[in-house]
Amino acid sequence: MGPVASGFGVASRGHRADHEPSRPTAGWHVVQTAPRCELHVAQLLRLQGHLPDLPEFHRPPGMRAGSVRDRRSRLVFPGYVFVKVPAGLERWADVRWAPGVRRILLDGEEPAVVADEVMEHLRHRLAELKIRVPGRAHFAPGQPVVIERGPLAAVDAIFDRELDSRSRVQVLVQMMGRRLPVTIDVNDVRQAG
Repeated sequence: MGPVASGFGVASRGHRADHEPSRPTAGWHVVQTAPRCELHVAQLLRLQGHLPDLPEFHRPPGMRAGSVRDRRSRLVFPGYVFVKVPAGLERWADVRWAPGVRRILLDGEEPAVVADEVMEHLRHRLAELKIRVPGRAHFAPGQPVVIERGPLAAVDAIFDRELDSRSRVQVLVQMMGRRLPVTIDVNDVRQAG
């Protein structure tokens, strides 16, 4: 996670040393959760008066709302919840022992702090990903291309067309004396030359 803190320790359930921070805390902190408990922990922390944050990737375009793929978790950091607590919080035990919390990430003996700027940068980058159209083909029909990955890696082909899925394209590959249509991921194709 970059500039969060180096040398993380953990305050886990196995260690009952209830060390309370001696300095006022600013910024965000990181709580590790049990598997698939991120939403539950975030709700509990919100009920305790804290501000939880679960950064998520946006739904890919073309995905049907409510579909099986749509219901999958798109968390950027599965198993972790960012939480902003009031400055000078004295009852870290309320956070540490909340159901579903495994530990609070520490920097030495204090809860590690993630700067507000880091969280803002993360939100900005996720917003950029939402705006950017992933996997659009930038080829014209009939344009020579080279397949870079997969079983046909390094094979020359001719770009044919984009398919309904934004990340799939059809190329024509010369095999067995004729041009055969092949469906491939757009990221596996580059312009020839």
